[in-house]
Amino acid sequence: MQRILFKIYLITMGLLLLLASCNNKPTYPENSILGAWMCFEHNTNKQYNVSIDYFGEDSSTIQLYNFYNLGFDNETYATVSDTIITLIGTNTYDAFNGTGHVARDFSTIYWTFSYSGSSFSDPQVEAIFRRY
Repeated sequence: MQRILFKIYLITMGLLLLLASCNNKPTYPENSILGAWMCFEHNTNKQYNVSIDYFGEDSSTIQLYNFYNLGFDNETYATVSDTIITLIGTNTYDAFNGTGHVARDFSTIYWTFSYSGSSFSDPQVEAIFRRY
């Protein structure tokens, strides 16, 4: 009888542990690209933080801070339509042209863009944004 109770106890504890591990939710905002990201550039192997926020009250326009590792005081603007992000401008003399594609679970953004600035240009940049 003790063996049967012990087996039932082990099975119950195993099921509880399994159920507890299945309820892990992401810590980032659900169904949103807002928040902190880690950028990984393919061409240069650079890694840096990026932050995304709405631009004003329009949820179809966003601001990206520290895009292309230019600093958090530099803002890059983009429009969002479904899962496509289109770069449209900056608050500096830097210029970007390209798009990002958001994964349906909002965990990753895949970027292809070009950069031109006052000191140099980068015609083809591929990068991935991942959540922390």
